[in-house]
Amino acid sequence: MPILIGMVRTARFTEDDFIEATMALVAEGGPAAATMQAIARQVGAPTGSIYHRFESRAAVLGAAWNAAYASFVGALAPLLHSGRPREAALAILPWSRENARRARFLLLNEPVTLFEDTPPPAPLRQALERLEDEFDAAFRACVGACGEGDLREEALARAKFLIFDAPIAILRPHLMKGGTLPPFAERMIAELHAGMPLA
Repeated sequence: MPILIGMVRTARFTEDDFIEATMALVAEGGPAAATMQAIARQVGAPTGSIYHRFESRAAVLGAAWNAAYASFVGALAPLLHSGRPREAALAILPWSRENARRARFLLLNEPVTLFEDTPPPAPLRQALERLEDEFDAAFRACVGACGEGDLREEALARAKFLIFDAPIAILRPHLMKGGTLPPFAERMIAELHAGMPLA
């Protein structure tokens, strides 16, 4: 019996190709730049091929957001769980350097802006909720450990500022310009933690 060659076709474009293209477009031009046509063009694929993998623009944006956020959580959550808030804040710097596109996509945008027209499909929303719960548990564990169990509003607000808000505010202007992160950023973050300790 003859062997039929070429009957099984390998997909030329993967979900990850479209996700990375979406991040690149949003990172450079904001959410409006990531139309389905533009994403396909960025990949070099026909527009129809993206619809074989994602049912809508909200779906590919949701998948991109979850991928970037999961990477961020993966870098910081272990440090938070081990009660190391300063190291967690500082970890945002190497993560941003090593994941420049994801950093611009994640740290310069908000889900409310990305999904102002249509929310992502339910499975993606549920996946994001799981990531948020995981990150919140790590954050609260860190605050509780550093503040001897103090989870009052002030303690949580102080920790959020020191670990997330201040470092991201320091980085944001440089992320917007797309340049290299400044060498003084690490010193500024360390000085903030020294001058206003978590506990």
